[in-house]
Amino acid sequence: MTVAMPDRIPLDMPRDGSGALADLIRAIAAAAYSVAAVDDRLLGAASSAPGWLGDDAAAAAAQVGAVTALVRDVSGALPPAMGRLESHAELLLETRRRVGALVAEQDDQFADAWRRLGQVESLRAQVMTDGAEVRAIVDGVHAGEVSRRRRHTALLEELEDDARATARVLADSCAVIGGRGTPGDANLVVAYLAAQLPGWGDLELARRGGAMARDLIDNRSPERRDELSRDVLPFAGSAAFAGAFLGALGPMWMRDTLQDLGSGAFGPTSELAQLMACSLGAAVRGGATGPVAEVLATRYVPEWDQDTRHDLAVLGMGTVLAANASLGTRGLDSRTVAEWGRQIAAREGAMGAGALARVNPMYLDFVPVDPLPFVVTVLADGSDPASAAAFLNGNSVWEVVLSRQWEDDETSLQALVASAGALEGPEGEAVVRGGLEALGARLEDGDAHDWPVNRTAANAVSPALAEGLAAHIPLAGEVLMSGVDGDLPGADSALLRGLGYVTLDRTAAGVVERALGEWVAVQPVPVWTSGPPPLLPAVVVPNAYLAVQDYGQQLAFTLSEIDLQQEAADRAFLWDMTIGLVADLAPGPWGVAAGLLADYVAMGLDLDGTWDSPGDHGLQFAPSLPTAGDLAALTPEEWTVVDRMARMAQGSFEGTQAALGQLTAPVSKEVHWWDPVLSAVTPEPADLVGVLPGHRPHPHSPIR
Repeated sequence: MTVAMPDRIPLDMPRDGSGALADLIRAIAAAAYSVAAVDDRLLGAASSAPGWLGDDAAAAAAQVGAVTALVRDVSGALPPAMGRLESHAELLLETRRRVGALVAEQDDQFADAWRRLGQVESLRAQVMTDGAEVRAIVDGVHAGEVSRRRRHTALLEELEDDARATARVLADSCAVIGGRGTPGDANLVVAYLAAQLPGWGDLELARRGGAMARDLIDNRSPERRDELSRDVLPFAGSAAFAGAFLGALGPMWMRDTLQDLGSGAFGPTSELAQLMACSLGAAVRGGATGPVAEVLATRYVPEWDQDTRHDLAVLGMGTVLAANASLGTRGLDSRTVAEWGRQIAAREGAMGAGALARVNPMYLDFVPVDPLPFVVTVLADGSDPASAAAFLNGNSVWEVVLSRQWEDDETSLQALVASAGALEGPEGEAVVRGGLEALGARLEDGDAHDWPVNRTAANAVSPALAEGLAAHIPLAGEVLMSGVDGDLPGADSALLRGLGYVTLDRTAAGVVERALGEWVAVQPVPVWTSGPPPLLPAVVVPNAYLAVQDYGQQLAFTLSEIDLQQEAADRAFLWDMTIGLVADLAPGPWGVAAGLLADYVAMGLDLDGTWDSPGDHGLQFAPSLPTAGDLAALTPEEWTVVDRMARMAQGSFEGTQAALGQLTAPVSKEVHWWDPVLSAVTPEPADLVGVLPGHRPHPHSPIR
């Protein structure tokens, strides 16, 4: 066993920042002196602006007052910062002195240890045998190093704690002018001062906004655009900056920027996307006029233009909308969201597909964002029903909204419709009408195969549409009254068909029924003097509504049969493309036998395109008419009145049925056990072609 002198532990000296600290303290002291001088000059000036009159005087006085308050805040923040820096500078010097003392102590102890080791007799033998004298010297050095490590660590920790405390004081001092005490705070401070001193700040921010637009136009690199955007993000919430920025971009470069944002080079977290969301929001809230208003009002995605660059603009809107989700009140105004949403939905409806499907992006840095879910989410919070109604005001938007499958189980869509439909006046009524007409679209011919509605979305909005219709119940009452003659304008008949679907939700049906009852109760009773009896709302409307509900039940049965038909067709197609195809390709008599066997197996396994209908077991609706026994108990006068009411009820029901039309549900074809045999022995036209020269007969044809 041997004994060895320990290695020296490092005793790092704290970096000497005393010169920089001294310079900073002198700068703060000079600033404090200057601020104090300004404060003295402002004494007595904060309440008036000598020589100014009227509104100008009030504005000038307000600016003087703002400057005074700012100067005094700064004046109060500078002494604590300066005092804390002086204290930290002193601690730094003391710490460096004490670390130097530790280093000197270490040098002395190691020098003394080596001197003592040199005086030990038979040093080599003691080192090899762990002699007591050598061990005592080494242990002493080791103990000294442990003590020095502990003291050195404590000194550095104390200095680090003091540095953190100093940083907190400096951050608090910077907060009075909008800073955070971190590198790169300059633009934050400018933005804060601009808000406090608009007389100076608006001009400065407008200058920077125009410069940013020019930089964005001149620099096409995504990295450079993001870098430029990061620098000016603190200004983006200012109406002055936003107005100058968007005005300098103009509609042309705004469209270009949206297309660039939709290219896949920028994601929702990019600084450029955040800059656009903040600037657009600030411009609207600042009351945009002139060129800025033109930028906000321009239609950036035309409906019918096939150019896919317009789809990139849609995806760019999606990127901005996604960025907006994390910006809160600093982001897009709901009016802009509604206008963008209408443009996006109108184009999707005209093109027959959304921008994502049309562009089909691959190998991009960022996956493009589908914008419509963000539009619905923003407008569904209920804070701006007018914007929600503006978005949903139109059949083209409703058709797209109801044709989609929504990722959040339609909760946002339902909230959106509830908010917009509850809006008073013609705007809310237009929302309800548009939704009902879209639900009843393409059913006028009685064929529901091309019904363009996603039933999950339709089911989600039905309760909200019922509540909205109840809030605008004259709409339903008047249409029901006008349809009893068996004829309605196309839009009104679509509205009633859509209402029929809404009534499949029996709670929603009850909401509408109660509202109709209240509406009917306040309608004036028409005076009958001569001619046919006038239509009574109390009789016509409830019975017409029964016909609407009956139509809804027919529609539900028809749609269920269409689903069964499609499932049967899918099963048959899969069979025909696999087993059936193999049987058809078999040659000669074996092919005939294989074909017969395949046909019978398909029949037995329900793979022949047929289906078993469960039948129509939905609710049945019809007028409640008096029986012969009921009429027999009446006087002639009473009988006449009751008979007229019964005829009016029946006529209202049947007339509304005629206006709605009759749906035709698909019916499964009938099959018999002999059908495959007849098919095998009876040549089809295609089989007969095979007997002509140069043609081979169909393998199952009996003609050989």
